[in-house]
Amino acid sequence: MIKMLHELITKIVNEAIEKRTITTTPQVIPVGYNPIETLRGALFHWIAVPFNNQEVWCQLRCPNALQLELCGDVSNIILDKYKDLKAGEAPKYKREEILKIKNYQEELCKVVFNIPTFDNIASLVGLDDFIVSEKRKELEQIREKLEAHKKEMSEAEKITLNEQIKKVEVQIGYILPDDTMAFITEWAMGNDVSEIQKITKGKFLRAASMAKLHGKAPSDYLSGVFTDFNRHEIDAYAAMVLDEHIKEHESVEKDKNQWFGRGKKK
Repeated sequence: MIKMLHELITKIVNEAIEKRTITTTPQVIPVGYNPIETLRGALFHWIAVPFNNQEVWCQLRCPNALQLELCGDVSNIILDKYKDLKAGEAPKYKREEILKIKNYQEELCKVVFNIPTFDNIASLVGLDDFIVSEKRKELEQIREKLEAHKKEMSEAEKITLNEQIKKVEVQIGYILPDDTMAFITEWAMGNDVSEIQKITKGKFLRAASMAKLHGKAPSDYLSGVFTDFNRHEIDAYAAMVLDEHIKEHESVEKDKNQWFGRGKKK
């Protein structure tokens, strides 16, 4: 009986959600640089958003390129962060980089959450929130451990505990859980429908080289499914890749000349 009732309620809820908004991307995703709204097929979508591993249905709004740009200077393109990492290893960010990313993610959440709004969520989270309370308790325990045993600890152990303290401090400083902000960031930037993260560094270099040769933008030489915001990311990152390539080439040539120069003196 309970199982049948649960199935009936689920069916009714799903039908209501389908009637209110379109939640699927169009069957044929257009190639080129298009607004996220176009790639997703609608401006608003009901999405199951994770909150500390618990999914909650929320209505999200697709941001436009200007809104993404105003949230901060953070790019999808993080190829350099991963190129020297082993399989399964996450990139290590400096504290300043973490705060920059977190601030960007929080601004994105303010734009993307429609029902409930970010302010609605913020009003429900206070000092008595269970997760926040647990994090504050965890922070206090780590600090006490460091203070009580720092004399007999090795430098490596002290560094590890200080890193843990910094990590928890960052988590407490923001209203939404890490999994929520990470999910919203991926969704808002269209990473599930865009091909931005499939572009290799070699392709960026080629696009930038062609753009410099013909007086155009690197994005003009990369084809695929992208958001209009991706165009700005591609142009900026490709220019950086080309600049690094030129500097490396100049450094190699300089070393060659110095080596041959020493050979001549002999």
